Amino acid sequence: MLKRYNFDTDSKAGCAFDEHKARQGLSESEIHAEGSNVRKLLTLLMPVEWVLVWFGVLVIALYRYFGIPMPGGPGTRGEDGPILFYIKQVLTAADLYALILFCFLAFECWRLVNRHHYRVRDVDWRGFLTHMLTRLHGEQLVQDARFMNALLIMFVEFALLKNLIPLINPAVYDTWFLAADQLVCGGSTCSQMLHSVLGISPGVVSFVSENYFWYYPYMSLVAMIFIVGAPRVLAQRYLCTFVLVFMLGTVSIYAVPTWGPVYFEPQIFEFMRGTEINRLQQGLWRMKEILEHHAGSREAIFMISGFPSLHIAVVLTGSVYLSHIHWAVAFLSWIFLLLTINSTLYLGWHYLLDDVGAVALVYISYVLTSRMSWSWQGKVEYASIVSREG
Repeated sequence: MLKRYNFDTDSKAGCAFDEHKARQGLSESEIHAEGSNVRKLLTLLMPVEWVLVWFGVLVIALYRYFGIPMPGGPGTRGEDGPILFYIKQVLTAADLYALILFCFLAFECWRLVNRHHYRVRDVDWRGFLTHMLTRLHGEQLVQDARFMNALLIMFVEFALLKNLIPLINPAVYDTWFLAADQLVCGGSTCSQMLHSVLGISPGVVSFVSENYFWYYPYMSLVAMIFIVGAPRVLAQRYLCTFVLVFMLGTVSIYAVPTWGPVYFEPQIFEFMRGTEINRLQQGLWRMKEILEHHAGSREAIFMISGFPSLHIAVVLTGSVYLSHIHWAVAFLSWIFLLLTINSTLYLGWHYLLDDVGAVALVYISYVLTSRMSWSWQGKVEYASIVSREG
């Protein structure tokens, strides 16, 4: 189990950084000057934003190297390009943010009234309004906007990087993953084992497909919960881990590209023909075929990948960090993780090794986030203290 987050760590970070500078033998004026410069630089970009900067540079470098135009993301026309894809995401995210913020304020109001056993006259409404205005302060809203912007840029970069999979590594390693599935499941794949246990009736396929599609509202809702309602440090760490999961996951996809059993062994999934999930899978395959005949075409975007399972990685990340907010919410998230594992295997999106890789990916991203955030938070706190003293 990953180590539980301790808010006290951040309050000690500035002292540790102070001692480090003292050991370097810097004079007080040099420390003050360095602290001011560090504060200006490090408060400009958070760790999650630094990650996006470096991967943004990678995106530009790779597309210039291959000499192909950048396509639009999923849900846009090919000629739209990444900028319009980003704008469409901004409009959707803004609506969701306003809704979640309203729900958060309404919940805080209900909690205050409930604390006074619904005796409305006993409530300190002046203090409550002051507290809410603090939450709606410009600086807080700007930070919310930065968090959302980081997520939206990440999705654009991820779509652009994923589109390059066939150009960077055209090999396919499904044979290895299929052999591992058969070794674990006694000669059949994990998908076939679940088919025999759960059945292949239209009702089961529909229910499991719905579980799979719930992933997208889950991902959006959890992200907004952290942006709107979580402590700032915890929100920053969650988003940094979330972004690292996608970015490092892309590197893993480049290293070991797979299609998934639904494309490598399609005869196993004939019973899903004509269903909504099958139409989605066939649509992704048609875009792959377009790019095979017209490399670099902006009419399609390559979106097929198996290892690691980013669906599992995202839900696992949410479950781990939600454990720091409320046990009941985290419990529901862990249940949803089990449903997601079942749906991705049953529908043929992933092999069992894809899910194992997802666990390793989350662990690495979590550890890197802890190290990056500790360093960044400590330096910013130290620089703020020096600046105030100056």
